[in-house]
Amino acid sequence: MKRFIHFCLFFGTIFQACGQLPQALPGWEALRCDSTQRVSTLSLYDLILPLYSTDSIREKTIGVNRVLAFVADEKGTVRFLGSHRTGSIADSLGSPTTPLDSIQRHTYLASATDEPIYLYDRWSWLLNTTREVFLARRDSLVDSLRRQLPNYEVKVISDLRSAELQTKLLGRGRSMAPISFHQLGLAADLGFFRRGRLVRNAGPYEAIGELTPYYQLIWGGNFVGFVDPPHFQLYKNAAVFLRDFPMLRFEFEPFYENYLRRVRQKIENNREHEVEDTKALLMILNEFRQQMPCACQGDSLNTSLPQLAKVPPLTSEDVLIFGDLRSQRLSFWRGNELLISYRLGIWQ
Repeated sequence: MKRFIHFCLFFGTIFQACGQLPQALPGWEALRCDSTQRVSTLSLYDLILPLYSTDSIREKTIGVNRVLAFVADEKGTVRFLGSHRTGSIADSLGSPTTPLDSIQRHTYLASATDEPIYLYDRWSWLLNTTREVFLARRDSLVDSLRRQLPNYEVKVISDLRSAELQTKLLGRGRSMAPISFHQLGLAADLGFFRRGRLVRNAGPYEAIGELTPYYQLIWGGNFVGFVDPPHFQLYKNAAVFLRDFPMLRFEFEPFYENYLRRVRQKIENNREHEVEDTKALLMILNEFRQQMPCACQGDSLNTSLPQLAKVPPLTSEDVLIFGDLRSQRLSFWRGNELLISYRLGIWQ
């Protein structure tokens, strides 16, 4: 008996109770950035994302003209990953690349200095064919509605949406999504008008829900927790969208904590059923994160400006991003001023 008790106590940190396995965290719960794990490789995505995701860093890069990205390997060999000048449609890449890779790297680098009015404009090179599919289905839907409801004038009242407008709608409680499919050019809102006035009762908008399945569109009137009858979109939710366009996780990652906070709040209020789509989004973001590099434990200590051959002296209009696999640090400089330095880790 004593041996059995000692056995249970010995494995107390592994088992919640004698004979029971610890309860696993749900797939949507936050991963942790484990800085005890060494990072062996860094991509341009890994270097740019912390800058793009962190408002406090981006505020310090206002007025920047040029961004340069470098990585030093374990032996100290420095590799140039690319650079971008504000407003430029081209960037300088360090090695021969495919046209697609060049556009992708340009997109990441440009995000540090250029802010398009519409998010779709940043990714049009990737989403244009899909948007054309959506627009064709949208227009066919509108034509069908006009035939079915001849007493109403049917108009598209919302198509592409700016980040500024999306933020305002979030603040007014008129949207629940930090990133909307409107911003990506894959959603629209319709308005029904009679005698020039917008009809606000639900009646005619139910026709959208009746017809959208025929055009492989998703109706907002079926949303759970935030019913939106004038709205329809191409994808069921962001998780399904990211299965097709994993590169776009770059735009959703900055809002990771917002999504997480929303799910936890809904669970606390016994309304978990309202955030199933958000949970699905967090789960796929976690899939992308798993075992990938992360930046954690930010500080501004013990980091000196790297000496880079063939690079002109930096000015206050330059931002240098430097990933050092020897010291396991990721650092951001503006001119000669260190903005912040992160300890690298692995998402676990």
